[in-house]
Amino acid sequence: MNVEEHRAEPRVKAAYQILYECFLRDAKVGEGAAHTVNLSEHGALIEMAQEVDLDASLILWIMAPFYTLLVKGNVVHARRGANGLFHVGVKLTDVIEGNWQVLKKDIESHAVETPV
Repeated sequence: MNVEEHRAEPRVKAAYQILYECFLRDAKVGEGAAHTVNLSEHGALIEMAQEVDLDASLILWIMAPFYTLLVKGNVVHARRGANGLFHVGVKLTDVIEGNWQVLKKDIESHAVETPV
């Protein structure tokens, strides 16, 4: 693992469409569509048009081909990319609806194909 690497689990390239709601201090401050850049069992890098605060939490509907997973996560970093969109690192904390094991299995299959 890279000396500067802070992730506990490896991320894999996995492009999923996402719908999200953004909350700051329990107040909804935004919503929209995004997509994943990469994903691990407990983290995601997503690309979105809206800037988000580092204290924000997100509700994410991760839409894979054969399932949808509704999860909650906390923003751990955010920066504007060269294309003007924001790259937001999210620590996935809770499953609201769906099966975490299905996502984990999907991530494991991507890891065999294309590690990041």
